[in-house]
Amino acid sequence: MWHCISKLALFYFLFMGYREGIAQALSNRMVWDTAAQVADPMGYAGAYVGKAQGHAYALGGANFPSGIPPWEGGKKVWTDRIFILNSNGSPQEAAFQLPRPMGYGAYASYQDCIYLAGGSDQLGHLQATYRLELSVDSGRFTRLPDLPAPIANCASVRIKNYWYVLGGINSPDALTASNNCWRLDLDHPENGWTVLSAIPGPGRMLAVVGNADGELLILSGVTLINGKRKYLKDAYLLTADGVWQQLPELSHAVAAAPSPAAFDAKSGQLLIFGGDDGALAAASPVGHPGFSDRILAYDIQQRTWADVGQVPVRKSKGQGDSLATELLPPVTTGLLQQADQIFIPMGEVRPGVRTNRILTIRFKP
Repeated sequence: MWHCISKLALFYFLFMGYREGIAQALSNRMVWDTAAQVADPMGYAGAYVGKAQGHAYALGGANFPSGIPPWEGGKKVWTDRIFILNSNGSPQEAAFQLPRPMGYGAYASYQDCIYLAGGSDQLGHLQATYRLELSVDSGRFTRLPDLPAPIANCASVRIKNYWYVLGGINSPDALTASNNCWRLDLDHPENGWTVLSAIPGPGRMLAVVGNADGELLILSGVTLINGKRKYLKDAYLLTADGVWQQLPELSHAVAAAPSPAAFDAKSGQLLIFGGDDGALAAASPVGHPGFSDRILAYDIQQRTWADVGQVPVRKSKGQGDSLATELLPPVTTGLLQQADQIFIPMGEVRPGVRTNRILTIRFKP
């Protein structure tokens, strides 16, 4: 018996050492660039993201231009501005705009076009779907079939020619979140959206999704119980044959982390950067230190989670130190991957506070 226990203990320590080695190697391969900023001193959260014609884009979003936070009566204002994140080595504002000021919706990129759906604006939540076709200095928006219902604060990901939109809330004053899973065939968008099996577990908003080797992964987020938030740590996989499978629970919530999750082909890991773990959800937003800086990895083959590093952080020292020098992990923003480069544009770094920074990550070979 003791012989068997010793073997199990040895296997456990070898396995843990292997995981720690993978985590350290992955962290060492990440090269961060935090210098780029869009041409707006405040920045936006809730932007749609996409790539086309060799460029990466951030479209729309919202901020509090008065600088007054929402708990003091500050008014959120949506934008129709579009930023090219990698134009001639630095971000530039596009010469065209969104069809309306909007943000906090679904997005995907396919065959050199960017797709947008749902979200919110000054009046409420949206149901429209658009395809954006780009030329050198202009963009053309085409209206596609509407979503089955208005939705914002949802998650979205493209897998092959299928675009999935999951969760969210149907109105600004919703008391519960949705567990919807909708799909659009981007080869035949005229056929409209298909309603798939609902996400298991409670309805959720601000979830993170990813493409796990051709299968859909959704994790974490926030559920609403009579309008009050509860942070989630569960995870599910939608297999290619349309069956939901429960995965191991996360060590902590990663609500509103940049989504969809990045993929590192060399290690076979999906990566989640930061997120809101809910630890300060009940605390006063005044003096909030920022959201989680932990990087979480999901091993597609092993179906395991591991901490693999931290998002770079540089906090203001006060006493005249400019907030513009701060570097904090953003939430409520998208993630865009082009070959070996990852873009995380703008986002929210404290409750009610945006950033104009664009975080970029490259993987060493």
